[in-house]
Amino acid sequence: MTTSKKLLMVTTSYPYGQAESFVTAELEHIAPYFDEIELVPSYFAPHSAPRPVGQAVNLAYATKRWGVLRKLHVTRSFFGALVKYRWFDEAVRIARHAHRVENVKELARALYRARLFERFLEAQFVEHGKAFDVIYFYWMVPEIMGAIGFRQSSRLPMKIVARAHGGDLYEDRKAGGYAGLRDAIAAGIDDIYCISGHGKAYLDQRYPALAQKFHTARLGVNDPGYLNEQPDDTALSIVSCSFVVEGKRLHLIVEALEYLLDRDPAIKLRWTHIGDGELYDQLRALAHARLRDRAQVVFTGYLTQPQVASLYRQQRFDVVVNVSDCEGIPVSLMEASSAGIPMLATDVGGNGEIVNAHNGILIAADADVRTIACALARFADRPLAGNYRRAARSTWDARFNARVNYNRFGQQLAGLAAPRAHVA
Repeated sequence: MTTSKKLLMVTTSYPYGQAESFVTAELEHIAPYFDEIELVPSYFAPHSAPRPVGQAVNLAYATKRWGVLRKLHVTRSFFGALVKYRWFDEAVRIARHAHRVENVKELARALYRARLFERFLEAQFVEHGKAFDVIYFYWMVPEIMGAIGFRQSSRLPMKIVARAHGGDLYEDRKAGGYAGLRDAIAAGIDDIYCISGHGKAYLDQRYPALAQKFHTARLGVNDPGYLNEQPDDTALSIVSCSFVVEGKRLHLIVEALEYLLDRDPAIKLRWTHIGDGELYDQLRALAHARLRDRAQVVFTGYLTQPQVASLYRQQRFDVVVNVSDCEGIPVSLMEASSAGIPMLATDVGGNGEIVNAHNGILIAADADVRTIACALARFADRPLAGNYRRAARSTWDARFNARVNYNRFGQQLAGLAAPRAHVA
C-alpha cells in the first residue's frame, strides 16, 4: 500500500494570461509536498496558450462558465443554488441597505458561481474518479461555497482553504460594500491564509468567533542573485510596477513629478513604469501633456517576472513607488526590495508591513501631490538612500523570501491532507 497527497488549486486564470505571475514561485516550492497538483483556472481566453507548468491543468470549470453553453450552465446553476444554499437572510440584509441593485447582482453572481463549481467537483468525482485531499483557492471567491457544499454532500474527507489578498478580501472594495456568501464561506471553510497581518486583523475583527481559522502566510519572491546598483548620475531615477488601472492612482506620480519640475526646473528626473492595463494610453497621454520633454519617461508595457528581474539588473533606480488606494502587499515591492531598491508607498492594506522608515518612506493613504513629491525628492540624498537600500534587502530576506515562506506554507497545506491509501 502507498499513500499520496493530492491538491486542487483554483486560480483566476493562471497558467493562462499575464496575471498571477507570482503563482509560479509558489508552485515551485509547494509542489514537492504533494504527489499530485491539479490547476483549475476560472477563466482562459480561447485559442490562447498557457505558460509552461509542471502540473495538470483542468479547463472543465472555465469552459462551462465561459463556453458556448454559458447561459445554459449559468441559469441552471443559479436556480439550483436557490434551492441548495441559504441565501434568504443575505437578501433581507441587502434590501435594508444602500446599493441594493449592485448587491443583488453580487449575490446572484455568487450563487451561480458556487453551484457551478460544486457541479464541476461532482462531475470530476463521479465521471473521472477524482478526489482531492486539499482544495486550495488562491483568492477569496464564491466558488469556495461550492466546494463546501460538495464536501457536505459527498462526505469526502477533504480540507478547503483559501488565500486572502486585498481586493478579494476587503468588502468595502466591492461596488456595494458587500461580498456574496462571505459569511457562509467564513463559517464553512477550514482555514484562510491572509497575505498580510492587516488582512488577518480585518477577518479577526469581522469574525471574532472564527479567529482560529485565520492565519498570516506571506507571499514572497525568489532571490534574484544580484543587487540593483545605486544610480551615480544626477537624475533621480524612479520606477513603478503595476497594472495601469484606476486603483493604482498612477496619475499621482505624474502630478508629483510635475510639481518637482515646476518647483525646480533644473532638476533631472527619470521615471520608468512597468505594466499595462485599461488606462495605459490615458496615462501616457497625461505624462506627455504634463511633463513634455522636461523628464525622461519610459513605459515598458507588460513585462514578465524574469524581464523585470533583468531590468533591475541592468538599470539603476533610486526608488520604487506605489501610490495605490488599496493593497494586500504588492509583489512589485517584494521584487524591488529583494534587489535592494528603496521603497515609497501609501499606508494602505499591508504596505506598512514591507515599507518602513528604515527601508524607505511610508506616506498617508490620502497623501496629496506635494507630499508625494517631497517624499520622492528625499531619495536624491544618495548617502541616506544607501542605508535604505541595505534595509530593503534585509526586509525581503526576513519577511518575503519565497524559499522560506512557500516551503513553510507547503508544509502547512500538506499537514492538512489526510493521505489516501492506494494499492501499489
